[in-house]
Amino acid sequence: MTFKPAISPEHGSIIVTREGLIGQAVGVPKPEGLIPVIPKYVLCREESPWAKGGLSLCRVLQDYGPRGVGETLRALGFAETLDGLYNSPMPYVRGVDAISVVTPREALERLLRGPLSPLSYEVLNVLDKLRGLGVKLENLGLTGSIALSFENPEISDVDLVAYGFETAELLYEAFTGLRVKPLISSKLGGLKVSPELDVSWRRVDIGRVHVTWVGVPLEGELCEPLREYFKVRGPVREARVTVSIEGGQGGSLVYPPCASSLDGVYVVSFEYNVATMLYEGGVFSVHGLMDSEGSTIYLATRQLPGSILRLKGDV
Repeated sequence: MTFKPAISPEHGSIIVTREGLIGQAVGVPKPEGLIPVIPKYVLCREESPWAKGGLSLCRVLQDYGPRGVGETLRALGFAETLDGLYNSPMPYVRGVDAISVVTPREALERLLRGPLSPLSYEVLNVLDKLRGLGVKLENLGLTGSIALSFENPEISDVDLVAYGFETAELLYEAFTGLRVKPLISSKLGGLKVSPELDVSWRRVDIGRVHVTWVGVPLEGELCEPLREYFKVRGPVREARVTVSIEGGQGGSLVYPPCASSLDGVYVVSFEYNVATMLYEGGVFSVHGLMDSEGSTIYLATRQLPGSILRLKGDV
């Protein structure tokens, strides 16, 4: 069976533009011919930890989240496109300006074909460990510097992509079982979270490398507010709501994390680390931007990072 991602190019694909910008595709509905990206590197002549064949990559993204991405775009002088459906400037690149698109599956397939590098052996060890925990190789991909073969074995992470609800849930269980201690993150681009966010559910050390993962929805798995570009329920007004979310919703673990409350209000976060809160469920106080119908509230938008506070751990 062939599994098709919900968005093409899928979240985590590495985009290289004519101007030498290297970005990561963001998996949200988009206009035809445009690709939303998070800029991560630029081709440069400076000395850099990421170098190959006389070329270097200089990292431009210092922090994720709405504020970190916004600061990077301003520093680059990136000309964003005002998108009326998202009610926000969007970091779109034109598809015709992308000279290379490397999907996560393609990146993993290339690594497996060889020749193997020092980091490749560590990746194989990671994959073997995960297969032993029930994760199927065909449902995984690679992103990050390793997807462009610019990895540095001393500092590069192994960035995995998990395709579909089932694989995301398997990785969630695997990583929570592998973690040794909590890994508290405060770098959420202005989004306020309480209690403190433990991100070890998606970041652990396996062997000698640090491994991360992100879930990507398959076709038909995107949550209702984001299924079609021209039907996007865009954020238009500031709101504070209290929602009760039943845990275990598969859409909580793929990008962007999305969960439906018991009264039918969707909570969508553009900050992926919040996925664990939505997946575990509970009663939450949410401050963000809501659509005109009052059916969807968004966290971690560029306009308002917002906040999410767990009031109770069960519903």
